[in-house]
Amino acid sequence: MPSAKRAKFRAVLAGARCVTAGSVWDPVSARVADRLGVEVGLMGGSLASFAVLGAPDAILLTLTELAEQARRACRASRVALLVDADHGYGNALNVMRTVEELENAGVAALTIEDTLLPQAYGAGAKPQFTSVDEGAAKMKAALAARRDPGLAILGRTSAASVTGLGDAVRRLNAYEEAGVDALMVPGVKSRAELDRISAGTKLPLVVGGGGPELADPAYLASRRVRVFSPGHQAFAASVQAIHETMKAVRDGAPVAGLSGIAGKELMDWVTRADAYDAHAKRFLRE
Repeated sequence: MPSAKRAKFRAVLAGARCVTAGSVWDPVSARVADRLGVEVGLMGGSLASFAVLGAPDAILLTLTELAEQARRACRASRVALLVDADHGYGNALNVMRTVEELENAGVAALTIEDTLLPQAYGAGAKPQFTSVDEGAAKMKAALAARRDPGLAILGRTSAASVTGLGDAVRRLNAYEEAGVDALMVPGVKSRAELDRISAGTKLPLVVGGGGPELADPAYLASRRVRVFSPGHQAFAASVQAIHETMKAVRDGAPVAGLSGIAGKELMDWVTRADAYDAHAKRFLRE
């Protein structure tokens, strides 16, 4: 049930350790994360766009498509799912609708960011941001739209890598004051950057990306990072596996000799074959 997953996510935020998020983009990846004991799943905006549209992360996905993909993943797994809701699909009123749809989809937590999206004509490749006041208003709108207090709302900014650490901390402080439950900071590149962000804020942190020096759970935990995402390598690996396997089959490779193929036990587990067989015996074969 959503309440249990939300309680699990809040327990992670309230704890003293850092957990590594598992990439989740559909029911099968959600079930694999569940099987592996992953505590927090992360459905990035890029992952949802890849999985639903086969398109890059360019705000081509609609709110409805995101919410439905999140719902499919949530219903298939016990993993607490954190969803990247981008800019909330518009202004503060659109943010309220975004929270409503994702809450009803069963997510444990969601992020709202202050990037101006979609990219405006003539803006160039460098991201642009809302004013701090508008960003804070969006956070307040998200909190006002929430019906289940267990749902975690995270304020997100990528300003650190664009406009600098000072601006990033200023924005994060405003979102803390607005009342969000935690902060997400993607693209942190070094310990020096994370140290500055941690020292300048108070709430639990969710950090994405970063170099090898950040891949230390003890260090991250000491800086109040409660969830860390090293990237979405699992999705990229699955694409490579599909490509190589399909190519081998096309080229006439013996099926029995293919490597990296999920066995019957794993396939039955991720599809819950035993449960469906039991239901069929009970209700269809009496």
